[in-house]
Amino acid sequence: MTLKIIACEVMKEELLTVASGQDIVFEFLPQIRHNHPEKLVVELQSILDSSIGFSRIVLGYGLCGGATKKLRAGDFILTIPRVHECIPLLLGSQASYEKQRMSEIGTLYMSSGWTNSEGSIIGEYNRSNKKYGIEKTKRIFALMFSGYKRVLYIRSGISNEGKNIQQSLEIAQLLKLDHQIKQGDLTYFDKLVNGPWLKDEFINIPPHGVIDDSYFMVIDQKNVI
Repeated sequence: MTLKIIACEVMKEELLTVASGQDIVFEFLPQIRHNHPEKLVVELQSILDSSIGFSRIVLGYGLCGGATKKLRAGDFILTIPRVHECIPLLLGSQASYEKQRMSEIGTLYMSSGWTNSEGSIIGEYNRSNKKYGIEKTKRIFALMFSGYKRVLYIRSGISNEGKNIQQSLEIAQLLKLDHQIKQGDLTYFDKLVNGPWLKDEFINIPPHGVIDDSYFMVIDQKNVI
């Protein structure tokens, strides 16, 4: 089976770690593309349309604000995690994410990829500072993150993670939030790369089928396409 994975760069290190030594084609897109879901869906569809010779393409995305809705498969099975965002992937399951979400509603999640991405909070803060000045930027960010109580860094065990944790701490200090660290889980990443792509955790679109946002409802069926 020939496999291609198209994913957001925030999951790059974790995916490459799980797929080490395997013959898989990867294509990573910048995280900042999420700022414009209507453009991201066009770019993803263009990549899918130009991807030839694969029996399955897996998306390292969730619904992501509608950025993957209405994507159309080519001559391949199109597989996507049954999640709305990437945090369940980093935590190992949707259930683990729900547990964290309910334990503290006002949580800003961080990981290695999130701290290093072009669209990181520090990057956005610096861009805002250049445009508006420090005082206005402070007011903007205080308003934007007024509903948050903590920054939770999800540790994945990749190399040089210490500097990423430090950046996460700096973000928490910048936003005047508590900072916590939680051990992540690569289980979901392993399934994304290696399968089996069970229907309770993945949406499997047959060749030339289309993704619908209703498919992202969690189901309890142990079948594989």
